[in-house]
Amino acid sequence: MRIIFMGSPKEVITPCQMLMEFCQSTDHDLIAVVSQPAKPAGRRKKLSDPPLATWALEQGIKVIQPAKARDPQFLEDLRDLKPDLVITAAYGQILTEEFLAIPSRGTINIHPSLLPEYRGASPVQTALFDGREKTGVTILFTVRALDSGHIIVQKPATIEPLETADSLLARMFRLGGEALLEAVKALEDPDFIGTPQDESQVTHCHKFEKASGVIDWSLPNKEIVQRYQAFKPWPGTFAFYGGKRVLIEDLEPIEADNLSLNTGEFIYSKGLKALLAKTKDGYLRLNKVKPEGSKLIDGAAFWNGLKLSGRGQFDV
Repeated sequence: MRIIFMGSPKEVITPCQMLMEFCQSTDHDLIAVVSQPAKPAGRRKKLSDPPLATWALEQGIKVIQPAKARDPQFLEDLRDLKPDLVITAAYGQILTEEFLAIPSRGTINIHPSLLPEYRGASPVQTALFDGREKTGVTILFTVRALDSGHIIVQKPATIEPLETADSLLARMFRLGGEALLEAVKALEDPDFIGTPQDESQVTHCHKFEKASGVIDWSLPNKEIVQRYQAFKPWPGTFAFYGGKRVLIEDLEPIEADNLSLNTGEFIYSKGLKALLAKTKDGYLRLNKVKPEGSKLIDGAAFWNGLKLSGRGQFDV
């Protein structure tokens, strides 16, 4: 089959590389990679290609970067390539009926959840936010309805303690690469159509925004930790002190007695050698923080910089 891979972030390089190596040892052919256009990045706002596009160019793979997947010229170029199969992975654009009609064997997607659970754009974040202990990846046919196509392959996975969204997403796309190769083999059978999803079991992802990362110290330890896991790297987990944002880059629950702090208060424990903040039902150890306008520092450096004679209080 003539195959096109569509995606952008660094995490999808792994399944694309696995596909490329698979094609080199079979009769399949990875004929192109489609990615988002270059965008301004860094302080100088220099145009920078998405990680997948950069990698594909280094491999000598044809790269196409349309502004929109519905652009008539792009659709014409796609038809000229005569793809049998299109694979999408975190591509980030809605595909039209006109697009879906082009590949003869269809379009399939790598989705990092066990569908029909967590349809939508943030399945990894949502699983962590909800405190799930298990997740997985699904390869499914792409249809116009969101994440509703027939399932081709699924692989379950366990979420590790304190695992954050960035590491879990990377791990799910590595697992997705394994599942993808199984899916391509299944699609060699022209009669294979996959398994319909159970609509009675459908759940959807939560919608997150930048403000979602603000810590509510009145919540239990467990819920704050789950949000920290879900929001790394975006939108981050942060508090405010004296009206300025303090990004919490690394935290963990800790046992601490006889501190008598109120919710949202914090103190440095010399005995535990830790910066501790009080939640509804316990304490969190703040290992690494990044105060607004400053560099990343450890909890002790943050505490020493404040020069407090007693406890501190995060803004609530």
